[in-house]
Amino acid sequence: MILCNIKIPRRVAALLTSLVVFASAFSACDFVNPTKVRNPQTTEESLREGGTGATKPFLNGVRFRFADAIEDVAYYTDVASDNYDNTSTFISPQTDFPAAIFPSDLTLDSSTSGPFFEVQELRALADFLLTGVIPNDAEATGEQKAEALFYRGMANLLAAENFVAVPIVENGPALNSAQLLQLAIDDFKAALATSQHADFPTRIHLVLARAYRLAGDKVQAAAEANLALAGSPNFVFFAQYDAANNVNTCFNYAVSRSSNDVQPLPRLDFLDPKYSAQDAPIAAVKIEEAHLILAEVALANGDNAGAVQSLVNVINLTKSRPVTTVADRDPRSGRPKGGTVQAGPNAPGLDGLILPRGGASVPLSAISGTSLQASAVAALTNPVEILYALYLARQEIFFYEGRRMSDLGIRLPVMQREIDTNILLNLGDPGTVAQVPAYIPADDGLDSFAISGNNTIIAADMNQVLADNRVSPFTLPF
Repeated sequence: MILCNIKIPRRVAALLTSLVVFASAFSACDFVNPTKVRNPQTTEESLREGGTGATKPFLNGVRFRFADAIEDVAYYTDVASDNYDNTSTFISPQTDFPAAIFPSDLTLDSSTSGPFFEVQELRALADFLLTGVIPNDAEATGEQKAEALFYRGMANLLAAENFVAVPIVENGPALNSAQLLQLAIDDFKAALATSQHADFPTRIHLVLARAYRLAGDKVQAAAEANLALAGSPNFVFFAQYDAANNVNTCFNYAVSRSSNDVQPLPRLDFLDPKYSAQDAPIAAVKIEEAHLILAEVALANGDNAGAVQSLVNVINLTKSRPVTTVADRDPRSGRPKGGTVQAGPNAPGLDGLILPRGGASVPLSAISGTSLQASAVAALTNPVEILYALYLARQEIFFYEGRRMSDLGIRLPVMQREIDTNILLNLGDPGTVAQVPAYIPADDGLDSFAISGNNTIIAADMNQVLADNRVSPFTLPF
């Protein structure tokens, strides 16, 4: 795991005390600050023994790193999926070609950024807080410890969802998804046992359901989903951003659009932009997850009616989420500006999915949006058609939240720096090569479409592809 020689962005220093700056950069190293000025008074030992009062500012630093991890996973993996096409970002152009993603493509504009780095750093900082700070802080509370456990669990869950295999200790072996998920589940259970303040249990039940789903345990996934629904039927937990110190980079790529940085698949145009301000929060955990998992479990159990009811429930919830408007100046250069959209060559043309741009006010669903209609879904009886609706619901509801690539069965390799510094890893080892199922289109086929008159035809309807490949080990977890 990358722990040393980390360059801290300036925005961290604006949010944290010097203690947390040093600690958050070097949880397993000594004491180097971003300006390379050494402070002989600040060492890992001093941080561990400094004690009283350190938990509060350090926890703020971990929250900051969590926000960074969520946004990095969101924009990188949504580009790697069929959600977004990368036109001119700092992300490697190879990201649109999943089979051609190599460890060297996992950095952005520096050697210390990108989804792998941010997830690893989140785990390292949360672990240091739990093992080195809280035990020596007489003022640390159960709520603070529970929150730290949640963040460490989320680092392992994000790693399991998005990477083939990941080391969790310096010069350690790469752990596979099952191992990472068990670590996440252990932390989430410990968090729930440590504190049950406010709606914290709902948050934990949701991430437990999410982890059990990915682990293929439909009984536990359903149980946790039902517990979450019993706790708070409208729950959302956001990753928070700050326009001055920690901008939501998803906003920069999709809204600032100085050069049309990323563009959505035309089928998803109505969902874009999802974030309308530099400090727009990202829904990292939300109750929609519970309904979608229950639909998936019902399908796996042959309960088509139950699956349909859960989908209707999530559609109704989504339609009740707040909708605002944003003046979108993007001219959609080289993109369809209206008309009908076919999700695939054999799909029907649908109206209303592409919104007018170039300064017009467009509706914005900042939490969840979907094109599915409850009445149409309620009429479904064919399990393959229900499964198609489920995959489409997941794609739309989790749009730009970093979930689609995982649903497609794609997993990323570790970044090159991990291979260069980890004595146990060599290129070609498990975790160093991307996982791309055979049903994923070659080259940039995930983003391909053609415009014919007033109609846009998407080359690959990936929700149909997933439904058709439902017996693949890369698709349905149950």
